[in-house]
Amino acid sequence: MTQSLCSRFVFSVPSFVPCLVLYFVSFFASTIFFANIVLAQQDDFRAVVINESTREMDSGIFVSADPAAVKKYMPEGTAPASMSSFVLFSGDDIVLIDTGLGGTNWVKGLADLGVKPEKIKIILLTHMHGDHIGGLLDGDTRRFPNAVVLSAKLEYDYWLPQNAKAGTPQLEKIKSAYGNDFSKTFEFDEQVFANASIKIKALNAVGHTPGHTAFLIESSKSRLLIVGDLLHVAALQFPVPEACPRYDMDPKTATVTRKRLLDFAIQQGLPIGGMHLPAPNIGTVKSNGQGGYEFFARKIK
Repeated sequence: MTQSLCSRFVFSVPSFVPCLVLYFVSFFASTIFFANIVLAQQDDFRAVVINESTREMDSGIFVSADPAAVKKYMPEGTAPASMSSFVLFSGDDIVLIDTGLGGTNWVKGLADLGVKPEKIKIILLTHMHGDHIGGLLDGDTRRFPNAVVLSAKLEYDYWLPQNAKAGTPQLEKIKSAYGNDFSKTFEFDEQVFANASIKIKALNAVGHTPGHTAFLIESSKSRLLIVGDLLHVAALQFPVPEACPRYDMDPKTATVTRKRLLDFAIQQGLPIGGMHLPAPNIGTVKSNGQGGYEFFARKIK
């Protein structure tokens, strides 16, 4: 199934409501489609996914998971996943949450939304894996001339020294291009953005990386929890939250975090959005009564 990159799917959200990327990409199969997906449209904010690709994820990434569970929930050896990032529109403000790989489809997605790089004033990072920071650069130069890039202090402090020691170029290039605009950090539970209509809080989502962050977006009418890379393969990890892909850097903590945030979403009645959930990338979660969860994607109107 192929659709235009500029196609949009509209959903309503009720008022209660840099080293691992090459390995990660290698486990994707053929592309199914590309799209911009409108997740929520209210008077106070609009949340859009730039879905760079929706592909099949290979079960081989779950090297330590129960083989019987993997076979049960991924019987063909693959399951749908995506590579995505979020764009929030609220009044005159545009907030990016992650910047994907930053390839042609991602750049075209921004253009299709009418977003010019100079309009972006703030970029929030869930973490610093390459498929979340790639769009910060245009070649070796800064793509967003007026933007401040915010990340968790734990994440920044881990990757930047390690990256320098390892001699890998991506973060060094980003830091060189953005200077102090890339070194701004936050603590968990801190409000990282607010205007007259919405506020965004950073939540502890560590485990996938040392400073992995979820973002809670709230207004008087709507709420949305962006969970970053809390899940990579929805078909397996919702019913079996203990299943960790090999790029969860601390699998034990990642499992605890996965359960904690999914329980939080259930308790609060929050829809969740994830960077690797299959399109449409948003839905609600319920307990399956057996220690796992069920995910209900938003239906296309």
